[in-house]
Amino acid sequence: MTEPLAAMNGGRPSHLEGDVGLFSAYIMGEARFGPVLLDRLGLDKHPLGPSVLFALDAVRQEDFESAGTIFRHLATDAQLLPALDRTLQYLCKVTTAFAYAKLLEACSQAVVEVIGRHLATDAGQRLVLEFFLYFGKFKEAEQVLAALPATAVPDYRAELQRARLRLELFTPRKRFSFCLLTWNRADLLDRCLTDLKAKVAGQDYEIVVGVNASTDHTAQVLAKHGIQNVLWNSRNDSIDYYRAVFDAAAGEYIVEIDDNVVEFPIGFDRLLEDHLQAFPDFGYIGIQPTRLFLSTGQEESMVIADYGELRAGDLTMYLGPVWGCCAILRNRDYRRINGFYGIRMSKEIGEEPQLMRKLLMHGKRSGQIIGPRLVKAFP
Repeated sequence: MTEPLAAMNGGRPSHLEGDVGLFSAYIMGEARFGPVLLDRLGLDKHPLGPSVLFALDAVRQEDFESAGTIFRHLATDAQLLPALDRTLQYLCKVTTAFAYAKLLEACSQAVVEVIGRHLATDAGQRLVLEFFLYFGKFKEAEQVLAALPATAVPDYRAELQRARLRLELFTPRKRFSFCLLTWNRADLLDRCLTDLKAKVAGQDYEIVVGVNASTDHTAQVLAKHGIQNVLWNSRNDSIDYYRAVFDAAAGEYIVEIDDNVVEFPIGFDRLLEDHLQAFPDFGYIGIQPTRLFLSTGQEESMVIADYGELRAGDLTMYLGPVWGCCAILRNRDYRRINGFYGIRMSKEIGEEPQLMRKLLMHGKRSGQIIGPRLVKAFP
């Protein structure tokens, strides 16, 4: 966590970029990448180097208690902080894990150890502050900064101030912000916007569209639908451009919508809002989609996990991962978790896991609504 400005500008710290593939391969069981990973971490000759691999093995086996013990031990050695920093970044920002709350607890234990032992060091300060700011733990970041000289880590001080102001000064101007991201899918976007406007229950909404350097007739489609809140990107940043789109949302609720959703449930906005209000301990709720193959007309359910069923009155929530193709979260919650600070998103590093894990750190769960007809077209 030694390059926060890269994160502040919308990308993950550059030293993590080359490590993600190695971390991912190893944690998926490719033991042959262990020596290469240790070399990249600068631990190939350190006697405690293999401990990092042992910790990753424990995570893979969902033995988070053992992983936490190893992380705390590594945190006692100041020389290991850069490697520990990168390891925690990967585990907190990139990987997905079943029992993710337990993994976050294990990582948090290491951070507490660093605070107790190494807060006087640059490496310790940056590890701790990046962890807290990634998760939007503003109070904890303020406590750390209060214990440091006033001139220390000015980049993190500026980031904390910016994040605080984004939250404290926010006043919603609409009920809903429907946020879409598109790239050269004008015809699908046309179908999406047509059905969206036909199925939305209320009128107090805005549509925010981020265009990733499209070269087709996307502009004409947006003009046809009278969409004025458009962010034009000069390059294709893939889903990382969601950060600009979400940041521009002025609604009380952000509703993330994929541009290839071609059929919505009637009153989908009210459906999402009702569930979010009925289940106040949930922060991110989506509607499970049906996949439509345009070439054949065939449909199939898009199931990604076994969900736990919860009820509140007449409403049912299914606890588990969220499809972001039609999903809602409170705009204040988005700002409270410091948005998408801390990592560059891609098709491999999606926005949904970022939202789910950050909200979880604030006691907010995620889940799906299963049953209403929501159709997502492929390819």
